[in-house]
Amino acid sequence: MEKIRGANLGNWLVLEKWMSPELYNDTTAEDETYLCLQLSEGEKRARLKAHRDHYITSRDFAYMAEKGINAVRLPVPFFVFEDHGPYVHCSEYVDKAMKWGEQYGIKVLLDLHTVPGSQNGSDNAGICGIIQWADHPERVELALDVLERLALRYGQEPALMGIEVLNEPLCEDGALAKLMDSIGIHIVDRYPAVDKEAAKNNKTYDNAFLEDFYRKAYDRIRKYLPVSKCVVFDDAFDMHHYADWVAAQTDFENVMLDTHQYIMLADWMHLCEPNVEEYVEYVAKTFTEEVSYGQARVPTFVGEWCLFNAQPGLRDESKEERHRVYRAIAEAQLKAFENCDGWFYWCYKTHLDDPDWDCWDIGKCFANDWMPAL
Repeated sequence: MEKIRGANLGNWLVLEKWMSPELYNDTTAEDETYLCLQLSEGEKRARLKAHRDHYITSRDFAYMAEKGINAVRLPVPFFVFEDHGPYVHCSEYVDKAMKWGEQYGIKVLLDLHTVPGSQNGSDNAGICGIIQWADHPERVELALDVLERLALRYGQEPALMGIEVLNEPLCEDGALAKLMDSIGIHIVDRYPAVDKEAAKNNKTYDNAFLEDFYRKAYDRIRKYLPVSKCVVFDDAFDMHHYADWVAAQTDFENVMLDTHQYIMLADWMHLCEPNVEEYVEYVAKTFTEEVSYGQARVPTFVGEWCLFNAQPGLRDESKEERHRVYRAIAEAQLKAFENCDGWFYWCYKTHLDDPDWDCWDIGKCFANDWMPAL
């Protein structure tokens, strides 16, 4: 396959409130779980159907193809095939994505974005402040079953690029967790749980657990997924560990490593000063080093990245200055990512009208000429 020039179809089938806050009107919910719990059954189904019917359509695939986007990463939830508790299934929309991908020459990477009980405690895993997956064998088995069923249902689809085992697992002994601990930052504090009593039962997991899950997932997926389609592993924000681990699995065939490289993490961790010059320098050194390390061991791509940053006062700058900053950050990252097999921008679109957040939407990035033509 040619270099990946992709976009994430985030917030279509796995919701994130910040990306379409209007979907949460008349609720106090901060995540998909509580949105589904707080709405009446009829309102929940009507609201989700309207969102899913219109958020992504064939017209979006036509637009992406015109812009040179050749792949999409499609987050899917663990309840993709059947309703589960308060959640509403969505496999018919995955079917549509496969059809549109084939029609417009865009590959589709299916990404298991959530698991029951949550793998990381953030909003993007469906429920804030809760990590109660790995210590429940039935929940682990459900995730493996969903991955196997994705391979069975979509393995022969011409548009399918592959299946990603799990989005952003957070291991207690991983590089990111250790860094966060060292500076006193914790995911469950950033995304507080609604049910404080339930959160007392949180239990994190280590690399040994995730490696075992990855191994089992590969075997289950490969039962039905042709070797021509890839199996993708998230590096769990620990590139060196998982690039080495995947490379050591000599029986794995056609596998890739997904790494997420966000400038905002450097902001959050105070790893560089919040200005464009520092960002460009940080990207040139750190992002290039990360993706190059992975690519030297296993085919690697950047599954999520964007132009969002914490440079003070950027929203109030002139159009010309905002263009200078965002274009410089875009070009620096694109240059770094040439050292691997490509990238998927987060995200394809949002429902926001705020200058601070426009850079999350690749369509607006193209429209403002912040993103170079592909």
